[in-house]
Amino acid sequence: MSERTSELLRFYEQHRIRDQLGFYTGRREQFDRATGQALAISAMLLGFAAAAGALAGAAVGGREAWAALAAILPAISTALAAYIALYAFEQQSKIYGDAARAVRAASRPVPDPSAPQDGPSPEENIAELVRRVEGALRQEQAQWGQLTSQIQITDQTNG
Repeated sequence: MSERTSELLRFYEQHRIRDQLGFYTGRREQFDRATGQALAISAMLLGFAAAAGALAGAAVGGREAWAALAAILPAISTALAAYIALYAFEQQSKIYGDAARAVRAASRPVPDPSAPQDGPSPEENIAELVRRVEGALRQEQAQWGQLTSQIQITDQTNG
């Protein structure tokens, strides 16, 4: 394999494959954290609502305030759950995770510059690697279109 071909392979691995995998992994982790945080906050709000309901029924001062909190906190929790569903955090996390797995699978095996030259040329091997990886990236883009159409269908059926 020529030095130029070897440089192209290293460049593509570093600046296309690794950068894209880093992006996908970071976004997946971000959406996983957001989902976990929102669900934890929602659960805390429901817990506080239950406590406020119990205090509203007990002989404790400020019964009206506790009763108001017991009614308001579940509404806030429901609004938070609607926000989670609207932004499709779990689906986005899944798309990024699937895309990272597809790119990893498509980027293997990487052509070895020191391997014997029987079969396809090194340039043909690199071209095949690029075709596989770019195909995986196009597949990820198509998933976004599917998610968008699912959200639009859901919006139309609810509205």
